[in-house]
Amino acid sequence: MVLPLSNCAERGQVLVAGSVFLDVVMAGLAHAPRPGEEQWVSDCSIVPGGSANQAIALARLGVDTALHCYLGTDRAGQMVREVLRKEAVGIDSACAVERQNVTVSLALDGDRAMTTVGTDAVPPLAPLPHAPRGLVADLPTIQANLAQVRTWQEAEAPCTVFADARWDPSEQWDHSDLEPLEVVDVFTPNEGEALRYLRTDSVRQAAAALATRVPLAVITRGPRGVIAADGEQLLALPALDVPVVDTTGAGDAFAAGLTWALLEGADLRTALSAGQVTAAFTLTRPGGSLSAPRPADLRRMVEAYQVPEGYSLGFLDLAG
Repeated sequence: MVLPLSNCAERGQVLVAGSVFLDVVMAGLAHAPRPGEEQWVSDCSIVPGGSANQAIALARLGVDTALHCYLGTDRAGQMVREVLRKEAVGIDSACAVERQNVTVSLALDGDRAMTTVGTDAVPPLAPLPHAPRGLVADLPTIQANLAQVRTWQEAEAPCTVFADARWDPSEQWDHSDLEPLEVVDVFTPNEGEALRYLRTDSVRQAAAALATRVPLAVITRGPRGVIAADGEQLLALPALDVPVVDTTGAGDAFAAGLTWALLEGADLRTALSAGQVTAAFTLTRPGGSLSAPRPADLRRMVEAYQVPEGYSLGFLDLAG
């Protein structure tokens, strides 16, 4: 695998571009909600969500991170801004709108159900004095900003592009949605997205097919772990076995851990292990962004739980 990651420490911020929400997460439901019923639950978290999950997770891992999004001027938006500032996430490029996106997430049976008000729109990417160290965005956002992304990739210190898919509500999974992969370095769809887009019978086939289009394809599989292909190797790792409180933001946390480790020069196995442990930490707490670990939390995590065979814990050295 060859990615343009040399001298990355001198490249400034990682830019996360995407929609942001105020997440109200209820954890510990005994059963699915019923009309007319009030159900008391064991825990609740009110946190920034959406792309803020990755931005805060990266910042907590020590990455200089900025968030490009719409933020509301209402009370919900003010709450999101306050948390982002406290977490040292740059919001200078955020654009003000009247109303903040809000999601209510109900954690139940190892999954979640969500209701949302707002929009998944993202402001256009604008030129910067220097190309960002990395860009983290979904494929539609990259497609809408192809010219700017290409400019950053052609800079003297080129930007590394990390992308995930976005759920297709039409469920058509059109191959044209994958066209932005031409400028993507690392693609991280989940298993359902990968199988639907590639029309393959197995996740291994999907990973191998994606590796012909991007330098690194990483498919997340939830409790079944992760599989990655870089054109030279196909590598699978199991998930860390931890008690699951809430899955909100776990995929984003994995992507943040992976991004952090790759930008610090980790090999593929080490980077995948970093992503898995980062994601596992968030599963044990309600809410997404503010459940993200700091480097010391990663060390405690591998000390507290049995690490599966095949993991490489070299990322602990990156944490200092």
